[in-house]
Amino acid sequence: MKNSITLTLGTLLFASLTHANTYDRDALTIDKSVNQDLEFQFPNDNNIYPEVSDFEVVNYVTMSNEYGERKVTITLHNSSTGNRIFVSDQVMALYANGKRVTPYEEKVSFKGKETQTLTLTFNSSKYPILKVYTRN
Repeated sequence: MKNSITLTLGTLLFASLTHANTYDRDALTIDKSVNQDLEFQFPNDNNIYPEVSDFEVVNYVTMSNEYGERKVTITLHNSSTGNRIFVSDQVMALYANGKRVTPYEEKVSFKGKETQTLTLTFNSSKYPILKVYTRN
């Protein structure tokens, strides 16, 4: 009976530690900040750009976890006086390998001249996000 209790407690402790370790690896951390005014000159032979829009990037913070999941908390400003709907193909991330990627699908309504902060999810990658941008 005593061995059974010890074995059960040991199993529970191991499962608890494994779950805690997985949770820690899932947790997002803020990536080291890169000056948002830097210009990178990666080739863009396929002419990949975000869709033209009235949205401007005010600022952003990139986040990732040990699995390479990438998210960006971004503040966007609708420069138009009219209402606009932000869709994910209107913003793009530049990864450190030169790859350009739009976030997973997102639609958010903005009033004229409104500024909002959103959290966008991008592809997992071993390369960090260097820049997030729109095109006017």
